[in-house]
Amino acid sequence: MYRDIKKNPEKMKSIYLILFLLLALYLSMAEIFIPKPFPWLKLGLANIVTILVLEKFDLKTAIELTLLRIFIQNITFGTIFTPTFVISITAGSMSVIAMGCLFKFRDRLSLVAISIVSALVHNLVQLIVVYFLLFRNISIYSKYTFIFILVFTGIGIFSGLITGVICEKINIRKINKNNMSIT
Repeated sequence: MYRDIKKNPEKMKSIYLILFLLLALYLSMAEIFIPKPFPWLKLGLANIVTILVLEKFDLKTAIELTLLRIFIQNITFGTIFTPTFVISITAGSMSVIAMGCLFKFRDRLSLVAISIVSALVHNLVQLIVVYFLLFRNISIYSKYTFIFILVFTGIGIFSGLITGVICEKINIRKINKNNMSIT
């Protein structure tokens, strides 16, 4: 059976996608137990898997992984089709697209840089969606709003840095894209 799967690259890709999806879900769920200053704040450890999928496969596969992870995660937590889901799906999709665009310059950009920019895109899209969904009556010109945005993006830069460093340490480029085996 293993030989049949190994001979079929599409089946191998599906198996890898399932394994990467399970890893992303595990990392996302594990983040619940990491102490944080705000209950809704996450480091984005699941983005490690997204970056690895981009490095190993392509943007389409990374988008599939992200959308599946967000759907499964929100179904698990009972937040499907709530504002939390809308925020997650919008920000997650935009950050993966940003990652994919930056991967075109992978020879000149490190995974740390790609991860930081992706985290910033994710945070900015989150803020925009939250504003339009929940807080349209709040003045965005307030000093406190500005401070919140600075702190929020600072935390995003820090989490993107952590995620990027972990991805650089994993060095998935050693895995051959064509035959899906470790070299």
